[in-house]
Amino acid sequence: MQLKGIHHIALNVTDLDRAERFYTDVLGFSVAHRFSKGLRHLMLDTGNSYLALFETPNLDMKSSLEQLSEKGYMHFAFETDPEEFIKIIDELKNKNVNIDCGPVVRGEGESIYFTDPDQNHLEIRCNALTES
Repeated sequence: MQLKGIHHIALNVTDLDRAERFYTDVLGFSVAHRFSKGLRHLMLDTGNSYLALFETPNLDMKSSLEQLSEKGYMHFAFETDPEEFIKIIDELKNKNVNIDCGPVVRGEGESIYFTDPDQNHLEIRCNALTES
């Protein structure tokens, strides 16, 4: 089997319009596709893969997300360059995003952790600067 990578990750959100504003206005992704069949959803271009947001207004996700993310390690990590990392932290704070943890050193890089408006656990990570 020869797979090329991840095409997309899908998240459930209770309010698609609110989620779209968060992922476009705060994180800077762009809408690649909107879908009208089945659940209302859209696909965001994250740069090297896609993030699908599915609107499920009556789905109670809080206890499941707590179980998966606080007792387990389910989260979605986005990558940035080391030169942008501090700027991103400042920008998130300016946009009133609460950083739950970080920056912390993890392996050979640094990470911050926060949640989206639906409590999906997110990470932004950068690799360590290499010394020449």
